[in-house]
Order: sequence, then C-alpha cells, then structure tokens
Amino acid sequence: MYVPSEEGVTHINAYSKSSTELGRLLSNFCHTSFECRDGRFESIEGYWYWLSTDHPDKDQLRFAYGYRAKKLGRELRGEDWPADPKFQEKILKACWQKILQVKRVREELRNSTLPIVHYYEYGGKVVVPEPGKWIWEWYEKAREYLKEHPEI
Repeated sequence: MYVPSEEGVTHINAYSKSSTELGRLLSNFCHTSFECRDGRFESIEGYWYWLSTDHPDKDQLRFAYGYRAKKLGRELRGEDWPADPKFQEKILKACWQKILQVKRVREELRNSTLPIVHYYEYGGKVVVPEPGKWIWEWYEKAREYLKEHPEI
C-alpha cells in the first residue's frame, strides 16, 4: 500500500492533487493540450470521455480538462473505465503524443526514477483504482524508452 506522505520519496502519484509536479503532469486531468489522430484535445481526460461516448454533444470534451472533463463526460454518458483494448490503445497513443508535444511532461518523466502509481486519498484511506493500472504501467515503459532515446 502507498503512503501519501512518502510521495516524492518512494513513488510518484499520477494524480491531480499530487505533491509532485510530475504526478500532476501525468494526471489525465492536467491541462496539457495535444493533437492526435482524432484532433486536438486539452486533456487526456477530455479525450477519454470523448472516445467513450457517442453523445451528439461530445465535441465539448475537446476543450475540457480537470474535474470538469470528468463531470461533463459522465453527463454525456461516457464510461469511467472502458475495458475495450482499442480504447486503451488510443489512450496510450494520446499519452505518447502528450509526452512528445509537451516538453515539460517529457523532461520531467525522463528525469524521474521513482515508481509511477495512481491512487486517491479519502479521509486517510488510500484507494487504488485497479481498472486503470494499465495506463500507469505504460508510463513506466514510456519513461524507459525516453531514457534510451535522449534525442526525443
């Protein structure tokens, strides 16, 4: 189990309320604009819900970030944790574009060494959303790739 007071010492929590800059940058909520095959988005969270809904107003999600993206995505009947491998592949490709297009994300990730995890803390209780483990494991691999390819 993770101890929130040890964040930045034993791990990086990819979370909007992270105590580390890298943790906040890796959060899907972070306002880090990127372009992918589906166009421009202001956050991975907005793209996440854009992919997971067929609502006619879903293009609003292109401009959403932070908790607003999650709230709007849920209002438009998007899914929190789609298990579809094609969905996951598109999200990971978008995360790679975020890394490539946002220098701060790329450099912070490349220079980090601590394990990347994701959890929430509610009233002293740590909750790890297991369905999303694939994305944080991928960030570990992306970091290793960046270290092996300093030209990126």
